[in-house]
Amino acid sequence: MKKIRRRYLYFFCLILLTSCIEEQDFDQAKDLEIITDISGPILYVESPENLINDATDSNFISQNVNFDGFNAAIFSDRVISGSLNFQIENTTSKQIDFTLDFLDDTDTVIDSEFFSIPAAPPTVVINREIFYGPPSGRSIDIIKNTSSFQLSAVNNSDNTSVSNNNEPKVIFRSSGSFKLRLVE
Repeated sequence: MKKIRRRYLYFFCLILLTSCIEEQDFDQAKDLEIITDISGPILYVESPENLINDATDSNFISQNVNFDGFNAAIFSDRVISGSLNFQIENTTSKQIDFTLDFLDDTDTVIDSEFFSIPAAPPTVVINREIFYGPPSGRSIDIIKNTSSFQLSAVNNSDNTSVSNNNEPKVIFRSSGSFKLRLVE
């Protein structure tokens, strides 16, 4: 019985020694890419209709908002592509135009978006997604170089009408979703 076990053991060792093994390639780590998605809110502005009516000028919002999130090296050195999502909700009796300018650190406009929102009722909701980086045709450098936003809103209606909606207001929301290369 011991001779049979020994023969199997010798046979097993012989198979192990003569079997084919491939040499390990530890340089594969150089080809490793890790890409992640990050998302988050960017800008939120809300204006009730009475504030729009009280404005002495048709341009009732003109606000420059500093946003250094895109300039941080952890983001700008690694961002590949992404999108900005805009949602504008209008429950006022006003037809409103929004202009959002993307400004670099010298306050030069590097990109701009225009939104025209009709008056309510019914409640008007505008959704728009704008892509940056490949394959969109819009350079990701616009996002990398944005250090602030200039938001302007113009009332194209009168200053006396009031919507019959409860708490009429206009809301401008934006968020971003981006792909970042963490490891190259």
